[in-house]
Amino acid sequence: MVLFEEALAELSSIPIDRVTAYVHDKNISGFRALYREAGLPEVAYPAFREALAAMRAGLLIGEQGGASRLKRRMVERVLDACSHERGEEAASLLALLRRFSVEAAREEARLFCDDLVADACIIQADQSYADAQLAAA
Repeated sequence: MVLFEEALAELSSIPIDRVTAYVHDKNISGFRALYREAGLPEVAYPAFREALAAMRAGLLIGEQGGASRLKRRMVERVLDACSHERGEEAASLLALLRRFSVEAAREEARLFCDDLVADACIIQADQSYADAQLAAA
């Protein structure tokens, strides 16, 4: 978030404290003006707007599943918000968001499998310990 704010300040020539206020303000009109002043592509505005709304709604606060699940939920929310956009630029943005969504899903699946393997190792270690205890008795 700090990198995003710093980039907006640099691109718009607006002081960082004002940029931070616009980014974190629930009144989205200030952010829209900042976004335009920064010269960012209009087609990507809905993606940034939705990502900030998700941040304000607490979507970035930790939950079961960790960062990969948060990343996937964020990307899917932004993708849903942008799915109605039309045009060549929008098609490129949607393709990029879909790739992010697929990668986030893969990462979440990988972490889920890692957790399953770790759980299986713990169960196997517990069973080996119990077997050793029985053999010693």
